[in-house]
Parts: sequence; C-alpha cells; structure tokens
Amino acid sequence: MATSRPPIRRISPADSIRVLRVLALCAGLGACGGDHAITRPSGVIAVAAGDAQLGVAGERLAAPIVVEVDDDNGAPVAGVPVTWKAEDGGTFDPATSFTDETGRAQAMWTLGDDLHPHTAVASASGFAEARFAALTATNGTLPLGVIVPLTLDTYEGSGQTVHPDYVATPASWPASRRYLFITPYPNGNAGFENPSEFESADPLHWTVPEGVVNPIASPHDGYLSDPDALYVPDRNEVWLYFREVTSENVIRLTTSSDGDHWSPSIVVAHAPNHQIISPAVVRRSATDWLMWSVNGNIGCGGANATVELRRSTNGVDWSAPEPVDLTQPGVWPWHIDVEWIPSRNQFWAVYNVKTAGSCTTGALFLATSADGVHWTTYPSPVLARGAAPELRDVVYRSTFAYDPESDEITFWYSGAKYTLGEYVWRSAVERRSRSEVFATIAAVSNAAPTGAGAPPDLPPLTNFP
Repeated sequence: MATSRPPIRRISPADSIRVLRVLALCAGLGACGGDHAITRPSGVIAVAAGDAQLGVAGERLAAPIVVEVDDDNGAPVAGVPVTWKAEDGGTFDPATSFTDETGRAQAMWTLGDDLHPHTAVASASGFAEARFAALTATNGTLPLGVIVPLTLDTYEGSGQTVHPDYVATPASWPASRRYLFITPYPNGNAGFENPSEFESADPLHWTVPEGVVNPIASPHDGYLSDPDALYVPDRNEVWLYFREVTSENVIRLTTSSDGDHWSPSIVVAHAPNHQIISPAVVRRSATDWLMWSVNGNIGCGGANATVELRRSTNGVDWSAPEPVDLTQPGVWPWHIDVEWIPSRNQFWAVYNVKTAGSCTTGALFLATSADGVHWTTYPSPVLARGAAPELRDVVYRSTFAYDPESDEITFWYSGAKYTLGEYVWRSAVERRSRSEVFATIAAVSNAAPTGAGAPPDLPPLTNFP
C-alpha cells in the first residue's frame, strides 16, 4: 500500500526571480544581512542521488547530482532556485537550477583537477544546504570507508538490483577474474528477478561479459532469485546456485567453465514455500560442502525465521537440514551469505534481519563460527539503513570478500529507498578494514536492537525478493 506524499508548496516565478536577484547580490557582497538580519532556514535540501560517485579528476561525472528541497513540514517545494558550488575548483552545469513538481533539481558536476576527495554544496535561500562529495580512484582502487553505488545495465533497463553475490577466479580461469551475480528488482517487480552476470577488472565498474545475454537462467513459471556463486578448483568451474520460487522453494544449480556458457540447471534441494531462502554454499574440499539457508516460516507475515544447514560430499546431493544457533536478540536473520576464511580458521556470515510481520529489513549483521553450527553474534550491525541515500529505508541481502594480505573486507550491499510511493532498489560497494568492522559490530549501543524493522510511516514489505 502506497503512502501519500505531503502536498507540494510552490514558489511563484516572480518570487523565484527575486530570490535569484538576492542570491546574485549576496554573492557580489560576499554576505547578506551582516549581523543584523539572520534568516532561519525554513526547510532542508537533501541529496537524492549522485552522492559519492567515483570519477576522473577534471572530467564530468557519469550521473547528475540530484537534490530534493522540502519545507519544514517535509513537503517538497517546486520552483526553488538551487545554486550549485564546487569547492574543488570544478564547475556545475547549470550553475543554478529550479526544483520541479517533486521538489527535485539536478546538475552535472565536472570535477576539479585535485586527486583528493571533491566536495560541493547545493544551497537555496531559506533552506539548510546540502553537502556532497565525489572521489577519484587510481587503477580502480576503491577508497576506504566510502559507500559507492553500483551502476549496472540490467536486462530490463531499470538498473535496480538486489541480492549481489561476488566470486573471484584464479589465473587458470580463461576469462574474467571477478564476477558479480545479481537479480534485477525494478520497484519490487519479482517478474524480472532472475540471475544476471557481470564481470569487472576492479570492484567498481561492472559490465555484462561479451557473449552473455542476461538473465543467464529464466523460469518456466514463477521467478528465480537468491544467486550464490563459488569457484570449484578441482573442476575449474564456477557454480551458481539460485532459488526457484513457484508453489515451493527449489534450489537449482548451473555451472560454467568459461563464464559465458552455462549448463542447464538441475534441482539440488527443495522445501515448502519460504522454507529454503537465500542459499549460501561453501566448499572447503572436494568432499566437504555446506549450505546455509533461512527457513522463513510462512514468509514476511511470519513471527520469526531460523537458519538451517545442509551438508554434501559433492555439492549436488544434500542432507536434510539441521538448525544452527545463529540468532540476533529481538530480530531474526532473513537472508544470509557465508564465507570460509582460511587465514582465520572461521566461517563469517552476513545477514539482514527482520521483525515479526515485515520484511522491510533495516540492518546487516556479521557473525563468526568455527564449525558453522555454533555462532558468535555481535550487538551492533555492520550497516544500518540510511548509511547511503540508495539504502535509506532498507538494507537487504549483501555479500563480501576478505583479503588477508590487506586485512580488508569488501562488502557489496543491496537495499532500497521509498520514493513517490515505491521502493527503489539499488546495490553499492564499500571497502573497510577488518579491525574497523569488528570494532563497529562489537560496540554496544543503547539504541533499539538496530532499528531493524520498517521505517516509521512507510509501508512494510509484505512480499520479498
């Protein structure tokens, strides 16, 4: 059910011209009003899109910076002149733009020549300004501690995605070294939620491999979700597991020896609907395979959910599930990804968490285990909603890769923001030091158990990707 937006407050063209003249006069004088006329902002400007882009010094960014102007009641305001100012020697086109019927204005930012982080400001008279930044990277290096939205050319054209899963391949592999498997999810439309493949030479820029037509698997009925990939060294293949959703949950497997051609999928596990969600497969040897998944009870409307473990000697034939003791106080794991970390002799799991009656998950946690059954959990999340504009209202299934040489973890997140009556789904990437991540999750907060439920005044997700 969609919630209505507050009514739009409008500024007349004559008022807009007067505001522009005042802004121009202020710019010429260097200030307005001195100590005798202080104007209290009557609203705010918020960055809606385009923050934290990665660009090239001296060149225009790929996407516009978009802001939304709201009054102090949260209503979008049309006709406001927004002035753009770069603090790095760069420029904006246009230098001033007007908000539209949704309270939004945009401009293209050409960065300055500095290689350090670039900053800029969007401002308008009577509104608290918005600051935003852009980064320049060398040789595809992802800056530490910065969430960068991913731009993915999805097969249905929306660029909206959920359920990222990352896999790296060795030098013996004939094609790309890095793959990201992900599913489109345009405004929550599960009809397009089918496994899609992207490759990259670095964590930031992803393209469809030459010769691949997404999706790499299509359903006869229902939809396909929850991709989970791994490299199988004794076969020099990438194996991709995914969940088929019809009247039950079916886990399927497709394999590839070159990243371009995929075998017909086979069924490796199944369960009643909602009872084998988000399979996460780890291979520790040719005969030691583990698959964690979430038993979601009756789905989003259920009061709880549990994590289960299946075992296999070949990755195809799986045992019956056994419960594991991965629990988070006050909430329940909803989608999970697990990796074996040989250098630390541990399993690590990341999982978003739900509250009873909703799948509008607001936080991502990390847990550790020596055996995959008994888990150590931590009081605070790896990431909570609002950490980036694209993840403002939902943090969903995510994945990660640990580099023991640098002692850093790269996370690929997914989530959504609620805009104009719809959830808009995006994915993003962030590189963090292991010490910072574990210090963050070990910190005890006095806040509610993560703010994991649906944000106030937004409709809960009653179906889920």
